[in-house]
Formats: sequence, C-alpha cells, structure tokens
Amino acid sequence: MVRAGVADAARVNARWCDTVCRAHGFAGTFTRHVWKSARRTPPLYPDAVTLTPDATMPEVLEGIDTSPGCSVKDSFGCLDLSHEGFEVLFEATWISRTAQVSLEPGWSRDDDRFGDPSVAVWSDGASGVTANRDGDFAGLSNLHTRGALDDAWRGATSAVAASFPGSPITGYERGDDLDAALRNGYTALGPLRVWLK
Repeated sequence: MVRAGVADAARVNARWCDTVCRAHGFAGTFTRHVWKSARRTPPLYPDAVTLTPDATMPEVLEGIDTSPGCSVKDSFGCLDLSHEGFEVLFEATWISRTAQVSLEPGWSRDDDRFGDPSVAVWSDGASGVTANRDGDFAGLSNLHTRGALDDAWRGATSAVAASFPGSPITGYERGDDLDAALRNGYTALGPLRVWLK
C-alpha cells in the first residue's frame, strides 16, 4: 500500500518536472520505470526520477547528462549511486492527503505563468504554492512562505484542493515543512533520496 502511494506521488512529481522542462523548451521521456531528460534540467530539478522501486541504475543513468551537476530523484530510496560518483544531497518523505476544504481567505490563482490546465500557481501575498495534476492525483510543490508554516500549509492545501477538487494531494517534504504538513492532515508515505554528482 505504501509503495503504491509512493508510485503515485513519484509519477505526479515527475509530471511536474516534465512540465517545467517543457516550459523551458524541451521535454523529458517517460518509460515504465523512469522519467528522465536527455538535456540538463533547470536548476533545482532532477535529471531523472524513478517511477518504480525496481528501476535499475542503468535504466536511470542511460541517456542523461551524468557530468557534474547531474541529479537523480530516487523516489523509493533504494538505489546506490555512490559507485557512479553521486552523493546524497538530501533525504525527504513523500506525503499525501485527501482534502475537501474551502479556499482560505486571501489566496488567489495566477495562471499566466504556464498556460497549462494541469498547472495552477497560487499565492496570498505571504505564501505561494504550485499545484499540478496527473491523472486522478494532484501535486503540491514549491510551497514558500514569509509567514507561519501552519498557516501556509492550510492555505496551500486549500489552493491545491480548489484547483483539482476531489483529487488526493501528494508531495514530499523534510524538516520543519514535513512536521507542518503532518500537523495539517498529511500522511507520510515513504522515503525518497536525491543524489547529486
């Protein structure tokens, strides 16, 4: 059950990575086990994302630019890329929540950034979040705030829920953001690891 939830979250996240790449003029490739980009992705985005726990190292690395700066999101935390010159950049936890909540006051939608119906960008002046959809699932990413974390999580969750009503919301977090997500109704699904060369 946890693996299935992680697979859904990883797929939604990979779709977001692909959307960002498309906004920069190129697209990645989805296979059964991996999403990857032959071209170096924009800063802070991985060059490959595993979609299943049985993705192999050759499947992940073949066809991507593995020069210094390459990064891989190991969605199930089960690869060892250290022998290929990679180091763990950070570890995090996939999260999920089903949310039927009203939009928090002050949040508004800005759709001018992507022009894609599967993406919604929201803010309330102090916080912002990006929502994206893949199939029946919604992704929550790029949450940032200058205010209280719990307020930001409540507002961001309501914004994603307003974007794609009835869709389970997925994402990943670590540290204080993970703690705030769990306090605000999210469930931890499983670990992920990001590798950097």
